[in-house]
Amino acid sequence: MFTIQRNTVVRRISPSDSGSFRRQLRLVATAVSVSLLLSACGGGGSGGGYVRPPGNLNIGVTVGGQPGSYLPIAPGGSLDLAIRAGQTLNLDAGEPVVWNIFIGGTAVTYGAQVYYAGVDINTINLSQSAVALNTYAQYTLPASVPITLVATSTYDSFQVATVNVLIVN
Repeated sequence: MFTIQRNTVVRRISPSDSGSFRRQLRLVATAVSVSLLLSACGGGGSGGGYVRPPGNLNIGVTVGGQPGSYLPIAPGGSLDLAIRAGQTLNLDAGEPVVWNIFIGGTAVTYGAQVYYAGVDINTINLSQSAVALNTYAQYTLPASVPITLVATSTYDSFQVATVNVLIVN
């Protein structure tokens, strides 16, 4: 029968080694707490923990203060509608958007008061998501006046919806 002799090394921690043990313990505790903090805020990426709200770009339409029977306009969609001169058109996208307004093919800015083809048109920025058009015609219009409103989401620039309006007598 063979006998195997084992050499066992026992190391005792002396008071001088306790400082390195404490440093290692602090290092492990710091690593664990940092990993917990990063997992709580979404990983510590360049977004700084900011979570973008879900896109809900759906344009609601109100003509003359009354909601119409129009379905909300979803991203990529469009709506063609006609309003009478003298009516007000309100559009609300449901989220912050950039509105581009074209009257007769020419771009106008918010707050613009335009006289075009016999119609006074006021554009009003109601909020970050809503815009209004006030219209007035003193006389019968010689032709319909085309207006295009394009809403582009500030969260996702690929979400675009269009409203084509004809102002008629």
